Amino acid sequence: MIGNSTMQRGESESYTDKPILPVSHQSSPSRKNRIASWWASQSRLRKIVYILLPILLLLGLILGLALGLTLGKKATEDSNPSADYVPTTISGSRSSLLQQGYWYTAPSNGTNFNWTSSGNLGNYRSDSQGVDIVIDTSQRFQTIDGFGGAMTDSSAYLLDRLRTRESSLYTRVMDFLFNNATGVGITRVSMGASDFSVSQEYSYIPNPPDFNAAASQLDSPDSLLSSFSTAGTQSAQYTIPVLVDALERNPDLKVVLSPWSPPAFMKSNNTMNGGQLRNGFIPLLAQYYAQTAQAWADAGVRPFAMTLQNEPSHIAAYPSMGMTASQQVQLAEALKGQLASRGLSGVQIWGHDDNYAGWQVASDIVNGNATAVDAIAFHCYRGSPSQIAQYQSALQNGVSKPIHMSECTGTSPSSRWSGIQGWLNNVYWPMAAQNASSVIQWNLALDGGYGPHLKTSYCSTCSGSLTLSSQWNPTDPYVDYNDQVYLTAHFAGASTDLTNVGGGPAVRVGAQQGTQFSLDRSDFQCLNWVAYAAPLSGSTLQSASTTNGGQPTRRVGFVIANTCSDTKTTVVSVDGRRTTVPVRQGLTSFVWTAP
Repeated sequence: MIGNSTMQRGESESYTDKPILPVSHQSSPSRKNRIASWWASQSRLRKIVYILLPILLLLGLILGLALGLTLGKKATEDSNPSADYVPTTISGSRSSLLQQGYWYTAPSNGTNFNWTSSGNLGNYRSDSQGVDIVIDTSQRFQTIDGFGGAMTDSSAYLLDRLRTRESSLYTRVMDFLFNNATGVGITRVSMGASDFSVSQEYSYIPNPPDFNAAASQLDSPDSLLSSFSTAGTQSAQYTIPVLVDALERNPDLKVVLSPWSPPAFMKSNNTMNGGQLRNGFIPLLAQYYAQTAQAWADAGVRPFAMTLQNEPSHIAAYPSMGMTASQQVQLAEALKGQLASRGLSGVQIWGHDDNYAGWQVASDIVNGNATAVDAIAFHCYRGSPSQIAQYQSALQNGVSKPIHMSECTGTSPSSRWSGIQGWLNNVYWPMAAQNASSVIQWNLALDGGYGPHLKTSYCSTCSGSLTLSSQWNPTDPYVDYNDQVYLTAHFAGASTDLTNVGGGPAVRVGAQQGTQFSLDRSDFQCLNWVAYAAPLSGSTLQSASTTNGGQPTRRVGFVIANTCSDTKTTVVSVDGRRTTVPVRQGLTSFVWTAP
């Protein structure tokens, strides 16, 4: 046997896996003579053909290769991103917010959240003759905390790259995305790595204690967490700086912290992927969470809320962890104390953070200790929004908790209009009816390859509100706007919190089909809508006035979708004051002021 004395990296350790090759070949004189004799017997024309044929084949191969390289050439990045399109909107000043008019987004690209000023509501009328839709602000439901999407590490990385690549475009994109009139009002971020982090997992314990020794040191939590630091992590490099920029545009932006996995040493399998929390580690985990909240606050991003564990029913090959309802109750109790000791008692604690189908777990959390959690958060991936009613029915002692949609992802739809309708029918309309105070989509931004994300991420086709160019998937234009971003803008614009300009938060209000409508009955099959109202002064809506000529006391927002191709001329009454509006195919958000 003849073989190499050293083995190259990647080669098999068993020589039997490799063919045994001779060292050299001996030429055969008789074979050479037969070839020479055959060649001499050929005509001149045949010799020319035999010579040209391989040359032509070689040329064809070269041309084919060149064509293939041209067709398969990697896309180039936008060479002039400063000129890229960015949608426009109104400002967040009081005078701007009290304008009356509407935003309209057409089914296809071209008319994107366009603003049109329109007239006032009419004088008060007690009758409802000819009214198609009746808005009644005395019927009040959930307070709105906002509409938005998640600032994942992946999203923040791409936005940070845009800032470095073209700061003027970054400024315009952020101005649109986070303005305090129609922008993202609530966002969700990961405490450490999620499946949509860039390249690698991480926690805020860079130098973890010995796995076996940690269990015997639980009475010294400060020692076990002694290396706690966000420095050098994706949170510190990308997510926090981009959120600080966002908060400069909207100081009232609500930030929700969500953990995908604790540091590995706290878990049964000593890895961030999958596993369960080790016995006795709940107090330590609560302290780790509270230190995380404090670190983010110290960096300029004070949390509005924290969830206890992302999708605790889904143990995955990316950062994740299983957690029972009982464990969530114990963790919430411990976390409340830890937050209070750091002056963060105003940070809300949301339980569940999981799918509709797990509604029983959500009710078990609230019934386990109703004072431990401030709200319940749902995801859209398993079950249906109607199961939230089952959760509500299972609550004991008359307890009720605010509802939030904390995660739902989009994938690339066949068209913008089909994507918008899918979101409306599956999320926005039913979650409004289930009294959700917020809707938080998944990634705010991804690249054209639906990333970056960890290799183990469950979703390789998730789309962001924005599509941004990256070094892996360069695009031209640098920024593109997907259906999700317009949905956020429409609902945010109709439900703007006026606290920052002397008013109060918006609430969902009654909006019903009229009984003496002027539209054809079949027209209502094309229409779906929801309405909101916010006080112009103070934090609570006053009763509507029936006096003509009074000063406005409320801002009313009305989001309506028309799935038919023709425009529906619709009579809308707001507390007895009516107006006639054109409802074109697409999505429209109207705003009025009323006394």
